[in-house]
Amino acid sequence: MAVKRASQVKKSVWLTPPPSRGRRSPRATGAGGGAGGLDREVIVAAAVRLLDEQGEAKFSMRALATRLDVTPMSLYWYVADKDDLLELALDVVAGEMELPRSSDGLSWQDGLRALAVTWRAAMLAHPWAVRMYNDYLNIGPNSVRFSARALEVARSSPLPEDDAMAALSAVFQYAYGFTANEVNWDEKAKAAGTTEEGLIAEITEAVLQVPSIAESGVLTDRPVDSEQLLRERHFHRALDWMLAGMAAGLAGAAT
Repeated sequence: MAVKRASQVKKSVWLTPPPSRGRRSPRATGAGGGAGGLDREVIVAAAVRLLDEQGEAKFSMRALATRLDVTPMSLYWYVADKDDLLELALDVVAGEMELPRSSDGLSWQDGLRALAVTWRAAMLAHPWAVRMYNDYLNIGPNSVRFSARALEVARSSPLPEDDAMAALSAVFQYAYGFTANEVNWDEKAKAAGTTEEGLIAEITEAVLQVPSIAESGVLTDRPVDSEQLLRERHFHRALDWMLAGMAAGLAGAAT
């Protein structure tokens, strides 16, 4: 199978000149006051709401047009295609992230923690976003604002530049993986018509039918706390260890 060259990969909406975007569509009627009420910001905001409700698998330009009470073709006066719209929606999510300010007086470790926490919170609020996060360049204004602040925080540490970038990478790869797993379990439970606790109980009961697993005793005890509470605790505890390890590595290098 042929491998795509970099030049064949679709360009980001942020790198593509929009010669016809932003014009009012004569076809746009209905929601928002007809042609005068439809613009790219309105379309993207509606797309985010629809994605939150239905997820990206069911999302389509036709469904969005129906939600806005316009014809599907009306949307293409403002966005070139579905990919551009999804990329724009992702940047809206990035705009919800609360960045630590330099005036807050946080240490570099607490700054990295704050960034990881707000990134996770935004992705949990919009589960579709974490699944699409690696599909786009994420170079919209809100994403760049987040990345710039993350670089500032990392570079405010006493770590050498290369180590500071490694620390930043480690924190966000951890946040991404942890959050993606959270979203996956939550949606599996919803698809099964149960809670996460209920799904885990079903899985546990099933695998305990395997003699070797039953005899091992590894699945006989389950925590009494809810999965949500456990995840919250585990996310922060593991983050504590990561940041403490970075500081310990710095101290060790100084001796």
